[in-house]
Amino acid sequence: MTMDQGECTGTPDAPHAVVEINLAIISAEALLKTCYWFSRDFVCEMRNRNERVAEVCLTPRNPDSGFDLASTKDAFQTSAMDFALREKIEAKTSGIRDLLLAKAFSESGVLEDQPEGVFGDTVEEMKPDSMFKILGSPQH
Repeated sequence: MTMDQGECTGTPDAPHAVVEINLAIISAEALLKTCYWFSRDFVCEMRNRNERVAEVCLTPRNPDSGFDLASTKDAFQTSAMDFALREKIEAKTSGIRDLLLAKAFSESGVLEDQPEGVFGDTVEEMKPDSMFKILGSPQH
């Protein structure tokens, strides 16, 4: 991360911070979400320096706001990593979430057909007081 007065195209004399983002770790979508999150207090200028690195220039909307730009850069990077991690978790758990939702809707009578897939945990099903046995369909 660097701070440089000459890298932003906005107001030349306005204080700003430039945050370098590794696009192999943080996706463009996560970066856009982070910029949106910061857009209430900052103007965010994004540009790709190359295929692997993007830069975000953060300029306070109110120059007299007294933002600590070093802390702002840290908060921006932390938020970007948070959004990137949420993307990865969602990608890995979306199948389970969809199955749980489908199962819940099918058991409530909203859906006509049962969802495809296995709903259960074989280890939990072996326990006599398991929630899966309590909540699951009776085994015939």
